[in-house]
Amino acid sequence: RSRQYTAAVTCGVLAIVFGSFAPLFVRWMTAAPVAFVATLGGLAMLRALQGAFVAGFGRTHTMGALVAFVVTASNVAFWNIGAAFWGLVAGIAVSWLLERGDWAR
Repeated sequence: RSRQYTAAVTCGVLAIVFGSFAPLFVRWMTAAPVAFVATLGGLAMLRALQGAFVAGFGRTHTMGALVAFVVTASNVAFWNIGAAFWGLVAGIAVSWLLERGDWAR
């Protein structure tokens, strides 16, 4: 408890240092190829994707969650309706057909 002020000052100083270098990094990112920036964004999202997989495939309705993810990632569109909708429809249908025990709970 006695070091909470030290942590707050350290955090503030680091925010000022990172903020002062922000224009340099913005210039680097705007000069970088689009594929490189997309790769960095994808790498940054890996932990969030891992958390979503653990939550989605952890307990019940795992097959439905997997089918919903695959259909949504495939980017299919029928009748001008996007993949997110069809992913939900396919995930619920597969889960209802194959995972009756999970629906009974």
